[in-house]
Amino acid sequence: MIQHSPASRYLEVGDRLVKRGKFRKAAAVYARYADACVAEACLKIARTCVEQDPVSALKALAEVEKLTGVSKEGRKLSARAYQQLGQPEIAARFLAAGAH
Repeated sequence: MIQHSPASRYLEVGDRLVKRGKFRKAAAVYARYADACVAEACLKIARTCVEQDPVSALKALAEVEKLTGVSKEGRKLSARAYQQLGQPEIAARFLAAGAH
């Protein structure tokens, strides 16, 4: 059984499309579901390693952004990672971007 998450909405929509015989649209929605699941896993990795391994956190956050776009949490985590790397100016830019 799949846990309920923000990504699970894609799964529900895909299932409804399959029931209506709209297989191409369902396949596209299922692909978005897969991307959202991977993005959630990468975000969890970033949260876990931002303090001890900020470079890995930034790599994970780049993957999240590639898959699902910019997020407020991603910007905050990026700022924390850059702080850990001794880059307060870059961190400040991410915080400013995340405030919008």
